[in-house]
Amino acid sequence: MGAPISILVTSPYDEDRSRILAALSDQKDFSIAGVEKDEVSAIIRSEQIKPDVLVLDSKLPGTIGLKIAPIVHRRSPSTAIVFICDNEEESYAVQALKAGISGFLLKKADIDKLALIVRIVHNGGYYVSASITAKAINTFILGRNNDRQFKECDSSSKNDVSFSVAERGIITCIAKGYSDNEIAKHLNYSTGTIKNCVTAIKHKTKLKNRLQIVIFSLVNGFISLEHLDNFLMS
Repeated sequence: MGAPISILVTSPYDEDRSRILAALSDQKDFSIAGVEKDEVSAIIRSEQIKPDVLVLDSKLPGTIGLKIAPIVHRRSPSTAIVFICDNEEESYAVQALKAGISGFLLKKADIDKLALIVRIVHNGGYYVSASITAKAINTFILGRNNDRQFKECDSSSKNDVSFSVAERGIITCIAKGYSDNEIAKHLNYSTGTIKNCVTAIKHKTKLKNRLQIVIFSLVNGFISLEHLDNFLMS
């Protein structure tokens, strides 16, 4: 027997992580290389350990979660990605495949098949939930054959958002793990001004928290991985 398939598991909720790990347990050809709670951790950890398979349970809104895949692949090209979600739209599955995701699972329908699907994607295959039908794969393959330079993912998630110089500075500080007080001292603003700006950024992007702002800014090029050195410690 060859080396076991190394797997990085990422899910924001304890219960979901437990279900995923339970579905992968007792598989002699598997090795759990790491367990993370969010997408930023998954990106950084993937670059560090280069897992064979990343199992990603994403809670990010819209298509932002799908844009994690190209970032992971740029830093760990051999990692196959299994994406777990609740979105049953065929078009969403196609976007996932275009983004570089090999396995598209519905949480309620497919979690018991996870071990099999990990093996499929590790061997270079694709899997899309049967309830979505194979049409998603057919659409993807036809589209890829007709367009060799297809885009990594639909850029519509950016929604033409633009940030002021001050907002970009605040986002960079958030990515570095700074608190509001630390950002205020670093940028020479009042803490109240920083709080108001962070609220405005959330409103502009329609995101709920700092983690989502960091990931949104990362996948859309407003910040880079180099800004994340201290974020996981905050």
